[in-house]
Amino acid sequence: MNTEFIEGVTISEVKKILSEKSKEKELNYEQKLAYEHSKLFALITPTNAKKLKDEILEKTQVSNEIATKIVDIIPNKIELDLILEKEKEINDETKEEILKIIEKYKK
Repeated sequence: MNTEFIEGVTISEVKKILSEKSKEKELNYEQKLAYEHSKLFALITPTNAKKLKDEILEKTQVSNEIATKIVDIIPNKIELDLILEKEKEINDETKEEILKIIEKYKK
């Protein structure tokens, strides 16, 4: 069985990948669940998700994992504070920068 591991894939990207895969062949049970989940919770397009993640990674010092979470959740200020709670090196100025970046990509 050929399985791929893709690190830091956003929900929007999962939706796109599984949508394309479903056109080729029927999805298995787990893939169907993941696809349904992604359809419910993908808040922005895959293209904008990638752009948002890239811009966050470029302009801040957050990790790939944290940037992926931010893109998946599209947090408000309170939610962003919770996501970054353990990231001691992230100051309020950086959080404001992240919120400004997010605002550009919201629907």
